[in-house]
Amino acid sequence: MRSANYNIKEKQIYFKVYQDLPQLENALKHLEEQRFLQVQVSVLGKSEQFHVDKNTAISKDTDTIKTYWESRLGNTMNFGTFYNPQTGSVFIVGSLVSTFLHKINGKSLATLSSGPYGVFRGIGASEAQATHCLKQLNDGNYVLILRGFEQELQAFDALSCRPIDK
Repeated sequence: MRSANYNIKEKQIYFKVYQDLPQLENALKHLEEQRFLQVQVSVLGKSEQFHVDKNTAISKDTDTIKTYWESRLGNTMNFGTFYNPQTGSVFIVGSLVSTFLHKINGKSLATLSSGPYGVFRGIGASEAQATHCLKQLNDGNYVLILRGFEQELQAFDALSCRPIDK
């Protein structure tokens, strides 16, 4: 019996940290303009930092954050929040919401002691990547996570540092 040799392309995970919302918005505009249709997008950020960046009153009500991301990523995007003792109150939008909020013994994965670090590792981040992303998230930065084919992710990486022409 002969087995066929298939050239199957696997999707990769890409992490990028942004210090403020305008930088992240610029990166998302690049994604939209280049029509990276096969790329799945997720964003994590501290709820408090979002309110600071948008100059809105800090609130436990997440409707403002959800509305903002719906206007950026569309009404069909997933949205969720969780509280982690090390990180604080965090929002997540995009394709990884169900992964971060998946319940085990009644608790979301992201709220467990290994929290977001464990999820980062579970989706394919190296120890160094997971540690770096978690530290940056704890420091109030935004974490963009993309899942796509290597060629698209490399093209995005090359574009993401450029400003958008208005």
